[in-house]
Amino acid sequence: MIKAILFDLYETLVTERDTTPVRASSLGGALGLDPTAFRPIWKKLRHRVVRGELSFAGALIEVGVQLGIAVDPAVVQGICTGRVREKASLFQQMNPELVAVIRRLHDQGIKLAVVSNCFAEDMTAWSRCAVAPWFDAAVFSFEVGAAKPEPAIYLVAAERLRVKPVDALFIGDGGDDELLGAERTGLRSAQATWFQDGIVGGLASTSVRCICAWQDVLQLVGCNREHR
Repeated sequence: MIKAILFDLYETLVTERDTTPVRASSLGGALGLDPTAFRPIWKKLRHRVVRGELSFAGALIEVGVQLGIAVDPAVVQGICTGRVREKASLFQQMNPELVAVIRRLHDQGIKLAVVSNCFAEDMTAWSRCAVAPWFDAAVFSFEVGAAKPEPAIYLVAAERLRVKPVDALFIGDGGDDELLGAERTGLRSAQATWFQDGIVGGLASTSVRCICAWQDVLQLVGCNREHR
């Protein structure tokens, strides 16, 4: 019996597919750095930002240090502020059908957590989004020092929900090997394709179900019974 659901955030609860987000890997020029030289250094530092070992601002400044160029702190601050604003706007665009499904799950006694690989700047507005009141836990990589598909991030979520991994279901779009990572940790998993044109490829496990509509989540956990 499924007692809890762990939801991925991006491309599962919210989507950037109809927006033009500023990718951190493209920020070299804005910082006055050579874009080609910027990208590989940023790539090496990004995992530390995701795990909270280094701030986003600190990482951007560090790239400049490694390239021998002093980056303007004001420019860095502007980039960080822009990211906060950009990510916050996504939480104001949640589909009403999704909101209704999340509330239904909560009302049926299913424990809920959001589990995301993200920067600190990405989550400043999470508590103000429409579905946040119905989530029992929010597990962000930069806070717990672990990122999907590492077992630790799923286990933290299960612990905060007070459920065993075997009684939990992880739902995500499939990025970062998150679905198989969940299964390796003992959870069940399902791939959310409602924001996709197709299935994210490469799933080696036939136990990963694909769900194409938010209402399918209710059927998956047996929530289409009468309210208690």
